[in-house]
Amino acid sequence: MAAPRKSAQQVAAREKARAKAQELTERHERLIDLAAEFFEQEQQAEQIRAEAQERANAILAKAEQDAEAAAKEAGAKVQQMLDTGESRVAVAARLGLSTAEMKRALDGAVVGTSSADTWKGGTASTIADTADEVADQVAAETKAA
Repeated sequence: MAAPRKSAQQVAAREKARAKAQELTERHERLIDLAAEFFEQEQQAEQIRAEAQERANAILAKAEQDAEAAAKEAGAKVQQMLDTGESRVAVAARLGLSTAEMKRALDGAVVGTSSADTWKGGTASTIADTADEVADQVAAETKAA
């Protein structure tokens, strides 16, 4: 058998190189497509988070309005207690309030042992609980989507 010609070896080598280059090009194109899909998914995730944050903010704003309404109602109850003829001192003692807290209650403000304590123990924890519930709801909706 005769040895292959040099030109035949060169043609075979070129074909092999072209095939390898084609394989690399197809792989590169696939990687580009996957990267594009990655960025689309990242953008979608960010959009989902932004929409969830908007819903959470709306829920928290509604909760704050409801809390203010409840505080005003509590103030109305204090006023009703005073309207029975009971003294401010007696009503404050019955409710465990200082005179300053009683005034805030009558003005429809948050009632508690002090503004800082109320924020730490009452309204803040209620808002935090609401925020946790919103976060759980958003997580559930995100998983469902």
